[in-house]
Amino acid sequence: MAPAALADLRGIRRHIAQTSAYHAEAFLTELTAKVAWIAEVDFTGVPRDHILEGLRALPFRQRCIYYRSYADRIVVLRVLHGAQDVEKQQFDRGD
Repeated sequence: MAPAALADLRGIRRHIAQTSAYHAEAFLTELTAKVAWIAEVDFTGVPRDHILEGLRALPFRQRCIYYRSYADRIVVLRVLHGAQDVEKQQFDRGD
């Protein structure tokens, strides 16, 4: 995961944990499993080339996982709320 994605996950965890530490951990466990699934099945996701060439997206529980797929790995660049304007977000190439 890119540093920005790790920061996103920490923020998501803090936000959910304000209500329930259990649900915060459960959400991150499910999200991690979804990322592993993307890598395992080589899921192509929805192209988001208008944001960054090669960027893919997969919605997940009111969030969106933004990643790039390579022959040997995927790199998660961001995990953002679905209501966020991603046009204005910064995306590192993840190379």
